[in-house]
Amino acid sequence: MKPLTPLQKEKILSRLFWDTEGNPMDAESLIEVHLQSLEDIQSQQFFRKLLTSCDWYTLLKLIPAEKLTAILDDSIINTIFPQDLKMKYKYARTILYR
Repeated sequence: MKPLTPLQKEKILSRLFWDTEGNPMDAESLIEVHLQSLEDIQSQQFFRKLLTSCDWYTLLKLIPAEKLTAILDDSIINTIFPQDLKMKYKYARTILYR
């Protein structure tokens, strides 16, 4: 799988978060900041939007698999709708934890 360039990551995030104020941070830094504060409601909302808006392969390109396991926490997954998507991420979490 070919990794995304920083510009491609920023494009994806800017399309997803078009309704929020622009942040001068680059995409890599923004993801890292939210990974450091997963207990924060804003970080959980950030990752919930990523999980519900991106396909699995785009998520893996944006966030490495070892960091993606932290995002697939019950506090984030349990707030995802529809139920089918929630179940897919719970299954993905069990596969990544192996």
